[in-house]
Amino acid sequence: MDFPFPQLDLSYTNNLVQNIQREQEKNPEMIQEAAEERNRKFDEARKATIETADNTAEMKSDLKEVIHNQNSYIRLLEKQNEVLKNIFASNEDSVAVQKEIMKILQEQGIDESTFKDKGLDVVIQSAFMAVQIWLKSKGIDF
Repeated sequence: MDFPFPQLDLSYTNNLVQNIQREQEKNPEMIQEAAEERNRKFDEARKATIETADNTAEMKSDLKEVIHNQNSYIRLLEKQNEVLKNIFASNEDSVAVQKEIMKILQEQGIDESTFKDKGLDVVIQSAFMAVQIWLKSKGIDF
Protein backbone atom coordinates (compact mmCIF):
# COMPACT_ATOMS: atom_id res chain seq x y z
CA MET A 1 0.00 0.00 0.00
CA ASP A 2 1.14 3.12 -1.03
CA PHE A 3 0.51 6.02 1.26
CA PRO A 4 0.61 9.36 -0.21
CA PHE A 5 2.70 11.66 1.82
CA PRO A 6 1.34 15.07 2.19
CA GLN A 7 3.48 17.79 0.85
CA LEU A 8 5.28 19.43 3.71
CA ASP A 9 6.04 23.14 3.66
CA LEU A 10 9.58 23.39 4.98
CA SER A 11 10.07 26.97 3.90
CA TYR A 12 9.58 28.30 7.45
CA THR A 13 12.13 25.88 8.85
CA ASN A 14 14.46 26.56 5.97
CA ASN A 15 14.19 30.32 6.53
CA LEU A 16 14.78 29.81 10.23
CA VAL A 17 17.93 27.81 9.57
CA GLN A 18 19.17 30.41 7.08
CA ASN A 19 18.56 33.21 9.62
CA ILE A 20 20.51 31.30 12.25
CA GLN A 21 23.36 30.74 9.80
CA ARG A 22 23.43 34.47 8.92
CA GLU A 23 23.52 35.39 12.60
CA GLN A 24 26.33 32.92 13.20
CA GLU A 25 28.25 34.43 10.30
CA LYS A 26 27.74 37.92 11.75
CA ASN A 27 29.07 36.97 15.19
CA PRO A 28 32.73 36.68 14.18
CA GLU A 29 32.43 39.98 12.28
CA MET A 30 30.87 41.66 15.31
CA ILE A 31 33.54 40.20 17.59
CA GLN A 32 36.24 41.43 15.20
CA GLU A 33 34.69 44.92 15.04
CA ALA A 34 34.40 45.07 18.83
CA ALA A 35 38.02 44.01 19.21
CA GLU A 36 39.18 46.61 16.71
CA GLU A 37 37.13 49.32 18.48
CA ARG A 38 38.59 48.27 21.85
CA ASN A 39 42.12 48.38 20.42
CA ARG A 40 41.49 51.79 18.84
CA LYS A 41 40.21 53.21 22.12
CA PHE A 42 43.12 51.66 24.00
CA ASP A 43 45.59 53.25 21.55
CA GLU A 44 43.87 56.63 21.90
CA ALA A 45 43.99 56.38 25.70
CA ARG A 46 47.66 55.35 25.59
CA LYS A 47 48.53 58.26 23.30
CA ALA A 48 46.60 60.68 25.54
CA THR A 49 48.44 59.35 28.59
CA ILE A 50 51.81 59.77 26.89
CA GLU A 51 50.90 63.30 25.79
CA THR A 52 49.77 64.15 29.32
CA ALA A 53 53.04 62.81 30.72
CA ASP A 54 55.03 64.87 28.21
CA ASN A 55 53.04 68.00 29.01
CA THR A 56 53.46 67.36 32.74
CA ALA A 57 57.21 66.99 32.36
CA GLU A 58 57.40 70.20 30.33
CA MET A 59 55.23 72.04 32.84
CA LYS A 60 57.38 70.75 35.69
CA SER A 61 60.48 72.05 33.96
CA ASP A 62 58.84 75.42 33.33
CA LEU A 63 57.70 75.64 36.95
CA LYS A 64 61.21 74.88 38.16
CA GLU A 65 62.48 77.78 36.09
CA VAL A 66 59.74 80.08 37.39
CA ILE A 67 60.51 79.10 40.97
CA HIS A 68 64.23 79.66 40.38
CA ASN A 69 63.52 83.10 38.91
CA GLN A 70 61.18 83.98 41.77
CA ASN A 71 63.76 82.88 44.32
CA SER A 72 66.36 85.04 42.61
CA TYR A 73 63.95 87.98 42.62
CA ILE A 74 63.15 87.40 46.30
CA ARG A 75 66.87 87.44 47.14
CA LEU A 76 67.23 90.70 45.19
CA LEU A 77 64.28 92.23 47.04
CA GLU A 78 65.73 91.10 50.36
CA LYS A 79 69.05 92.78 49.49
CA GLN A 80 67.23 95.97 48.45
CA ASN A 81 65.20 95.87 51.64
CA GLU A 82 68.38 95.52 53.68
CA VAL A 83 69.93 98.48 51.86
CA LEU A 84 66.83 100.57 52.50
CA LYS A 85 66.82 99.59 56.15
CA ASN A 86 70.46 100.56 56.42
CA ILE A 87 69.80 103.89 54.75
CA PHE A 88 66.68 104.89 56.65
CA ALA A 89 67.00 103.07 59.95
CA SER A 90 70.60 103.80 60.75
CA ASN A 91 71.60 106.39 63.29
CA GLU A 92 73.64 108.14 60.64
CA ASP A 93 72.91 111.74 59.96
CA SER A 94 70.27 112.13 57.28
CA VAL A 95 72.80 114.34 55.49
CA ALA A 96 74.68 111.20 54.42
CA VAL A 97 71.50 109.81 52.90
CA GLN A 98 70.78 113.13 51.23
CA LYS A 99 74.30 113.13 49.75
CA GLU A 100 73.66 109.65 48.40
CA ILE A 101 70.41 110.85 46.80
CA MET A 102 72.33 113.80 45.32
CA LYS A 103 74.92 111.39 43.93
CA ILE A 104 72.19 109.26 42.34
CA LEU A 105 70.57 112.33 40.82
CA GLN A 106 73.91 113.46 39.37
CA GLU A 107 74.52 110.00 37.91
CA GLN A 108 71.18 110.33 36.13
CA GLY A 109 72.22 113.66 34.67
CA ILE A 110 70.29 115.87 37.05
CA ASP A 111 72.57 118.55 38.48
CA GLU A 112 72.23 121.32 41.03
CA SER A 113 71.20 123.89 38.43
CA THR A 114 68.01 121.92 37.82
CA PHE A 115 66.82 122.68 41.35
CA LYS A 116 68.48 126.09 41.85
CA ASP A 117 65.23 128.00 42.13
CA LYS A 118 63.81 125.81 44.86
CA GLY A 119 67.02 125.00 46.64
CA LEU A 120 68.66 121.63 46.17
CA ASP A 121 68.73 120.84 49.87
CA VAL A 122 64.99 121.33 50.17
CA VAL A 123 64.37 119.08 47.17
CA ILE A 124 66.63 116.34 48.51
CA GLN A 125 65.12 116.56 51.99
CA SER A 126 61.66 116.39 50.47
CA ALA A 127 62.62 113.39 48.35
CA PHE A 128 64.16 111.71 51.40
CA MET A 129 61.01 112.26 53.47
CA ALA A 130 58.76 111.25 50.60
CA VAL A 131 60.61 107.95 50.18
CA GLN A 132 60.33 107.28 53.91
CA ILE A 133 56.59 107.99 53.90
CA TRP A 134 56.06 105.88 50.80
CA LEU A 135 57.98 102.94 52.30
CA LYS A 136 55.93 103.18 55.50
CA SER A 137 52.74 103.16 53.45
CA LYS A 138 53.92 99.90 51.86
CA GLY A 139 54.49 98.33 55.27
CA ILE A 140 58.23 98.85 55.44
CA ASP A 141 58.60 100.57 58.77
CA PHE A 142 62.03 101.49 60.06
